[in-house]
Amino acid sequence: MNFKTKAIRLIGTPVVFSLISTPLLAATQTHLDAPRQTAPATTLELLYPQYAQVGGDDIGGGGGGGDDGNFANTGATSGPAVAASSARTSQVVRQIEQIQRICEFMGDEYRVSCFATTYRELAKDIPNNGDYKEARDALLDAAKKLDRLTRQNIDRQKPSLRARLTTDSGQAVSTPPIAAVRAPAAPQINRQAANILEEAETVLLRSASSDAARAIHYQRIAAAVGSNKVLLRSG
Repeated sequence: MNFKTKAIRLIGTPVVFSLISTPLLAATQTHLDAPRQTAPATTLELLYPQYAQVGGDDIGGGGGGGDDGNFANTGATSGPAVAASSARTSQVVRQIEQIQRICEFMGDEYRVSCFATTYRELAKDIPNNGDYKEARDALLDAAKKLDRLTRQNIDRQKPSLRARLTTDSGQAVSTPPIAAVRAPAAPQINRQAANILEEAETVLLRSASSDAARAIHYQRIAAAVGSNKVLLRSG
């Protein structure tokens, strides 16, 4: 899923479960620099790609090898340094809140992979130059650790899932495949994942304390990550 400028408000019901034969591709949204628009209402579907991703090495659909193979395309962005702003920070916070709504619909076995996949996509869309660089690095580091935790405990007997958001206008936005971990170990794995997000939250707060000009921006992002952490611990 490409987490760019449009924040999407999820409706808690209905949740539609359906079967598809081929995974859907993520729809591209506009860039963070675009003007803020009113978010349309959406519904959420969980899509089962008929075990299309089970048995593979990569959780998020990436083709790279090694522990960080899924993160090969998260390099630096070009252009001038980006200054922190209320609008951009609000966008990042809304996206993290959207991630929570998506992962909340997933079962306990899918939750860690859900955060790994969606945090990676979010980090890719945050500028790697300027005031948000440390926030991007913290989110990307958390995604890598969550990805590694999932692959260490993956349940290859269960299908990967995709969450698809459909707006009133008919636009569909799909996540990359999200894998399951072994169900008996899921509570413990989710607690480990919560600790990873707590580390990211701490890093963000430390970054806030080091620069008064961007303090409020990093504090807001840290608070959103903290809410994700609570969800993992409540499962």
